[in-house]
Amino acid sequence: MALRPALGQQIHLTLIQRGAAAAAEVAREIGQPDLFERVNAIVGETPSPNFLHSALCAMSLPVRRPADEHSPIIRQDGQYTLIISPKPVIETINDQQYFRTLGVPYGSLPRLVLIHIMTEAVRTRSRHIVLGRNFTDWMRRMGFRTISYGPRGSATLIREQLDRLLACEWMIRWENTADEGQRAFAIKEIKLTNEYTGIDRNGGSFIREIVMTEGFFEHLREHAVPLNEHAIRQLRDSATALDLYTWLAYRLPRINPKRPTAISWQQLAVHFGNDGRNIRKFRQTIRDAWERHVSAVYPEARADFDTTLVRLYASPAPLQQKLVVISNQPPSTDDKGAASAAALTDNALPGVAKVFMEALTNALGPADAKAWLKDVTLEICDDEWELLAGTPFVAHWIASRFDRALARATAVAQLGRVPTVRSRQSRR
Repeated sequence: MALRPALGQQIHLTLIQRGAAAAAEVAREIGQPDLFERVNAIVGETPSPNFLHSALCAMSLPVRRPADEHSPIIRQDGQYTLIISPKPVIETINDQQYFRTLGVPYGSLPRLVLIHIMTEAVRTRSRHIVLGRNFTDWMRRMGFRTISYGPRGSATLIREQLDRLLACEWMIRWENTADEGQRAFAIKEIKLTNEYTGIDRNGGSFIREIVMTEGFFEHLREHAVPLNEHAIRQLRDSATALDLYTWLAYRLPRINPKRPTAISWQQLAVHFGNDGRNIRKFRQTIRDAWERHVSAVYPEARADFDTTLVRLYASPAPLQQKLVVISNQPPSTDDKGAASAAALTDNALPGVAKVFMEALTNALGPADAKAWLKDVTLEICDDEWELLAGTPFVAHWIASRFDRALARATAVAQLGRVPTVRSRQSRR
C-alpha cells in the first residue's frame, strides 16, 4: 500500500522536483510557511551526529510538569521498563543544611540536555564530560543563540532542569524468557552521575564538568541511538516533536523490511507516558507533530499515523538521510529478510573484497548492515586494503563500534590485517 507523504515530505518532494521557490509556495498555500524553513534548514546539510540512550528514545520524560513532580517516572516499552527517581539534595540556607527533592525533569529542555551530555560522552569516548567554560558558553554550545535571565529566562529554566536531571537515579529493567520457559529478570540500577554535581547552589557558580557513572557510560556505549543534530535544532522547542523523532529514529531502522509493525494509539500513548484518558487529543497532537515537524527533518521515515492504527515501515536511520525521492518500496532482500550483498556492495568488487563485505554483512546482522554498509566499499590503495565510507562519521562509527565484526570478516577473507577504515572525502 502506497503511503500518503506527510506535509513535510510533500515539501521535500516539491523542493527536489521543482525547486525552492515552488516548495516555499506550496508551504504558503497549505498555511505552513515555517514548514519550508524547517525543510530548507535540513536540505543540503551533511548530517551531524547526536546520540541518546535507546531507553530514552523508546520511553520519554514528561512533556509538562507532572501533578506530583516528586514521584518517580515509570515508563514501559514491551519488555523494557525505565524508572527515573528524584533524590533529595542538600541545600544550605542561612548556614543551615536542608534536604530538598527537586522533582523530575520535564519539557523540551531536559531532552536537549540529555542529548548534549550523551553526545559528548559518545563523541569523546569518555565519561568525563566538560560542559563549557561557563554557563553561557555551555548554552551556546547547545545551540541557544539568545540567552536570557530572570525568573522565566532560558538560563534560569535550563539550570533548573539540569539540577533535576543530575539529582535523579535511573533504573533500566528488562524481562526475558529463559530457556526452560520461566521468566528471567535482570535489573540494572544506573545513576547518570557519580554524585550530584549540577549548579553549585552555595556560590551560584557553574560546575563545568560532570562525571557519568561507569555503569551508565558503558550501557550508553552499547545502546546509543544516532540522531541528526540539525533535526534536533529544528525541533528543540517541542518536547512532543523531539519524542516522536527520537522514537522513530530508534524504531524504524530495526523493523523487518518484509513485516511492517502496527501498534494501537493506546500502546503509543504508553510509550509517551500519556495516561490515555483523552486519546483523541493525544492522537491529534502526535499527528500534528508528525505532519508539521518530524516529517520535515526526517523525510525518509516511513510511518502512517491514521485514525485507527500507527503503522511503521523499515526506514533508513536519520544519519543516512539523503535528498532523494521518498520510496514506498522496501529494499531488496533475501528469503530471510536480510539485505542482499548486492544491495550493500558493488557487484564489480573483486573476489576478495566481495568475500570480505559479505562476511562483514553477516557479522553485523541485517539491521546494522543495512544502516551502516549502504555506501561502504573495500578497495586497494597503495597496495593496502581500505574500507571506504561515504562520510567521516560513518567511517568513525564502523571503526569504533564494529571492531569484532571487522576482525571476523578479515579472517574470513584472509586479508592478513584489518583494513583501515576511512571516508572517501579523506582521499580527495
